[in-house]
Amino acid sequence: MGLGLGNANANNFVKIPPGSAPPPPPFSNLYSVHFNGTDQSLQNTTISPLLGTGGTGDWSVSFWVKADTMSGIGNQRMWSFGAGGSQQTQLYINNSGNLQFAGPWSDGFTWGVAAGTWAHVIYRVNRASASLNVGYVLNGSTFNNKNQSITTTFDTTGATYVGRNSGSFGFEGNIDELAVWNKYLSNADCLEIYNGGSGVDLTTLTPAANLQHWWRMGDPTGTASYPTITDAAGSIDLTMVNQASSDIETDVP
Repeated sequence: MGLGLGNANANNFVKIPPGSAPPPPPFSNLYSVHFNGTDQSLQNTTISPLLGTGGTGDWSVSFWVKADTMSGIGNQRMWSFGAGGSQQTQLYINNSGNLQFAGPWSDGFTWGVAAGTWAHVIYRVNRASASLNVGYVLNGSTFNNKNQSITTTFDTTGATYVGRNSGSFGFEGNIDELAVWNKYLSNADCLEIYNGGSGVDLTTLTPAANLQHWWRMGDPTGTASYPTITDAAGSIDLTMVNQASSDIETDVP
């Protein structure tokens, strides 16, 4: 009987049956994008994410963030979706160092994270209920929800910005693994995405079928991806504006 091919390293040897493809490489998270707090951003000025199926469903946004400066420098927009007005959604660190959602409603959260510290943030929206149906999840286990009646239809009109909004309010620090889901992520989903404090392949998780967009911020090719940050789950690729390839950094959770 013939032997199968194998992949080997210094510590192990894996047999691959004849006719089989080699196993996929293990998931790795090696890169994030750094923003300077002034004129740097990622942009797609022609389209923004469809938040919720048909613009009227549940949705969540998840990402890793590390701010260089937490307070005293103005409102730092981490992401901004939409054309403005009632359809625009933004999440930012306000001048007091707290999280603030701005859109059809306003939602603040005192998160207590220090500058220079990676944190995982999820903002989630359940349109089917008006009881404790919108709010934040911090590091997979700290939940902060409020009651909110929602009538807005979110559509794809507008633009996508990461690291600032269309006008100003730049974010200073790193952002990684930004994802949009057409689901109100459950508490168990949030813990799974947090993955004990490190990046994870979102396409392998329980809510994978609800993953709409996923910007890996340089992975898997590093600076070779400059100036495009590819949407690994959808079709909204982003362009690095006023940035250099060196802004794709090996600084990750």
